[in-house]
Amino acid sequence: MTELVGPCVAAPTSSAIARSEVQRCVESLAEAAEAMFAALALLANDFVEAWTLADGGFSSDQVASLQPAIFTQLDRQSAFESAGFVLTSDALTDRQRHLEWWQRGTNRTYQPLILDVEPGAADCYDYYSMEWFVAAVHRGHRFVSGPLIDLPCADVYIMTFSLPMSAGSVLLGVAAADVGLARFESSILPPLRHLGAPAVLLNREHRVISSNDPRWATGDRLRGIDANEHGEWQCVTEVGVQLGWTLAVAAG
Repeated sequence: MTELVGPCVAAPTSSAIARSEVQRCVESLAEAAEAMFAALALLANDFVEAWTLADGGFSSDQVASLQPAIFTQLDRQSAFESAGFVLTSDALTDRQRHLEWWQRGTNRTYQPLILDVEPGAADCYDYYSMEWFVAAVHRGHRFVSGPLIDLPCADVYIMTFSLPMSAGSVLLGVAAADVGLARFESSILPPLRHLGAPAVLLNREHRVISSNDPRWATGDRLRGIDANEHGEWQCVTEVGVQLGWTLAVAAG
């Protein structure tokens, strides 16, 4: 169970809420994130099992054989806009870098994302510099980045969930998904609305993921949360583990 790490002080307003209500909201928000990571864990297990069976001879063609596993999770997880594997130089015998990434199409169809990932290329997509890759591979823990505008899809906010993959001591890369916030909000908005007080869910940069009050829009950056300047917040608490999320409940 997630513990409240910030003070939950009953403010002298009609919107003051009980600690138990905040706890229920925090748990529901964390469960929504855990559902995304559970799907990625299935993808990671499929990759690691196939890589291990290949006994050190895994190639990019063999990665392609795992496409049905990606499609299955795209079908099951309505919040997934796209998903796949992003690999380290130790994962394959024929390539230093490889990205096996598929986007949801129409009528249960899928489209590959084609990017040049070779270092030195003029339009190289250097995923080794991406925060969601660095955190998962080099720091060894799962990660959520965003919300950010997905440039190929104007005005669509996405968050990237990533999970490290390893076989023994060999780091293979990450299983990851771009989660569409518009779809994901069906899981995180109800707990916020049930709070009965203005509240906002923030990422590690204190940018708004979602809120139950129109004064806070997705992508806005809030200041003074940690210091609780002017007593604006009756409760500020961490959500889940390794999410970098904070729930802030306004004092009025």
